[in-house]
Amino acid sequence: MPPAPRSQFESVVVSNTSLCREHYRLTLGLRGFPATEPGQFVQISCRPMDGGDDLERELDWPDGRMPVARGMELCQPTAMLRRPFSLAGRRDVGGGVEVDIIHRVVGVGTDWLSRLGPGDSVHLLGPLGNRFALPRPGATAILVGGGVGIPPMLYLAERLAGRPAVAFCGALTRDLLPFTLIDVAGGSSDDDVQPAMIVGEFARHGVASVLSTDDGSFGFRGFVTQALERYLDAGRADDPVIYTCGPEPMMKRVAEIAAQRGLACQIAVERAMACGMGTCQSCVIRVRRPATAGREWAYRLACTDGPIFTGDELLW
Repeated sequence: MPPAPRSQFESVVVSNTSLCREHYRLTLGLRGFPATEPGQFVQISCRPMDGGDDLERELDWPDGRMPVARGMELCQPTAMLRRPFSLAGRRDVGGGVEVDIIHRVVGVGTDWLSRLGPGDSVHLLGPLGNRFALPRPGATAILVGGGVGIPPMLYLAERLAGRPAVAFCGALTRDLLPFTLIDVAGGSSDDDVQPAMIVGEFARHGVASVLSTDDGSFGFRGFVTQALERYLDAGRADDPVIYTCGPEPMMKRVAEIAAQRGLACQIAVERAMACGMGTCQSCVIRVRRPATAGREWAYRLACTDGPIFTGDELLW
């Protein structure tokens, strides 16, 4: 029987490569994995699964003394809950599947991921969430990613191969750009927003890029949203459709830019998630409701109703 649309899987680390400061590309191999699309994500257990953690155990607590701590969760910092990660790519190879996860080390869970090596086991839940809707034929896809919101743009570029598309990617500094720069000279100008084949991961799918850094250490000097505005106002894209993921202030500004110009915009929201399946209700987000519904807004879940929403339905 084919695998269920969503399930738990044990994967094996194929490679774990340092991309830049604090960022890693983790490639996981699975014997089988359901079909996926750009925008979807997985929940990864960022801890060993063979640590002998028993749900029940007896504990001796002598009077007047502290008990002896046993178990990984009591003896050291541990990521108890799964962490959500967008899919950065997928390949069906050799009768199995490889998925790419790009993450930044920000805590105990991602630090554990960064230390994995080929052959290590990783448990994950997925695929989860909805997906980006591809643009109609002839429309130009504008991919806008910031920081750890760049990975789903890479997967989307893979699906857009052969279609008109331009990627805008921003980071604080050059050493936080999590991909391969193949034309350093092409990104040297601090005020030019002419797309160029300067990012290997985009260029292999025929997608040109515009890079920005807040400090001007590479590419356009300023916010990626400023580069996006300058590009759109120059009228270089035919019938543009915007896709974005990244820090919330950035995505909010992208939605405003799209609304001001009457452009369609799809947003991959980011929220802390405990389950990824709609059970814990921890990832609520406010959206607009039709005027006929009585109330102007409602809560939706980023994990099951999203993570993809349109720019005109989100209430920031």
